[in-house]
Amino acid sequence: MTLRTRVFLLLVGLVLVMLVAVWTMATGGVLRPLMNRVVRERVELAVSIAEQVEDAEDPRERFEELTERLEVRGHFAPTPPPQVPKRTQTFHLRGREVLAFRGPGSPIAVPVQGRRGRQGWMVLVFPSDLDAPARRVGLGLLVLALGGVGAGFVVVQWMLRPLEVASEAMARVADGDLGHRAPAGSDAAGRMGGTFNRMADRVQGLITGQRELMAAVSHELRTPLSRMRLQAELLREAGADPVRLDALEKDIADVDALVEELLESARLDQGFIALRIAPVDMAALAAEALGSVDLGDRELRLDLPPGFAVQADARRLLRVLTNLLSNAARYTPADATIHITGQTLGEESTLEVADNGPGVPPEALDRLFDPFFRIESSRSRRTGGLGLGLMLCRQIAEAHGGRIVARNREGGGLALRLTLPAHPPGPPPT
Repeated sequence: MTLRTRVFLLLVGLVLVMLVAVWTMATGGVLRPLMNRVVRERVELAVSIAEQVEDAEDPRERFEELTERLEVRGHFAPTPPPQVPKRTQTFHLRGREVLAFRGPGSPIAVPVQGRRGRQGWMVLVFPSDLDAPARRVGLGLLVLALGGVGAGFVVVQWMLRPLEVASEAMARVADGDLGHRAPAGSDAAGRMGGTFNRMADRVQGLITGQRELMAAVSHELRTPLSRMRLQAELLREAGADPVRLDALEKDIADVDALVEELLESARLDQGFIALRIAPVDMAALAAEALGSVDLGDRELRLDLPPGFAVQADARRLLRVLTNLLSNAARYTPADATIHITGQTLGEESTLEVADNGPGVPPEALDRLFDPFFRIESSRSRRTGGLGLGLMLCRQIAEAHGGRIVARNREGGGLALRLTLPAHPPGPPPT
């Protein structure tokens, strides 16, 4: 349950409690005693009319005269009206058992004795309804309840708006928009926004400094790596041990690939790379990527529509596909199957690399694209990698205005889907 719902329900509960208290005080403390008094007076009036009618020479004429003077309606009946439990009151007044009914007109039934000894009932119906005040009060409280609920909704929206703004700012910063800031002011919400802005400034400064440092270090490392590669070639020409030189050159190549990934990631983060957008034949690109990735004995299934092409930077899209295939080959058994599919849906093109390997824990899916993240069971030198390949795939996808997501397949295995727009963004300004 959200905070807005909890606060709204709390306000609605308070309004209902107050209305119930008002209804109880209005009916129990004011309306009910007043109605009982009016009913008692009506009963006394009805008994007085019955006595006068019994003593009159012409009872019916006297009855009509009194009812007309008092502006009430009445009639004689051989039996009393049917009684309704909890809606009928019985009064004993001057030797008569009088029935007072609730409802429209609030009828009063009084037993009368005729001249011939026959007993009947005189029924008086008064013009005013005693239940009307209670109904009006109830209707008024219902209107107040609806108004209170509406006002409570507006108040909750107004009260929680600063929290929603702060939450939105936090979410945008967490998603990578480090330049976003929350409104600042002198009130409590504004002071909270100012504190958040100072924190965001500090985080942005730290991350920007880290990116600049990584870019600078990666760039500076390329020169000594080139010298090391040259020295290895000179040692090979001088007749040094080929086995040791092969191991040395492999280590140099691994470090050089790592430096290249770090430098590419830093440039993408800082927006220093201008993408060369052009139509890319995905079948040819997949063949080129497969030529640089060793899949071993794994079965490959390529399912691309004829002439399937996307608008992208070919070199960087090749890096994405190579990283995805390398990831599949690194973390799947030797007899696994790797499936590459692609399609165009509306204004988007998708490319998916899936396998039938062990997959990943559900809680790790969202972290696969974080830098240096690796699943605990795969932290070994044999599998290689430092958790930068998928991060670089995400950065390249976002540079194209697209996205990449990971999911576990129902039958087992991991699927990584790259989605690119039909019209990627142009190059950034110089």
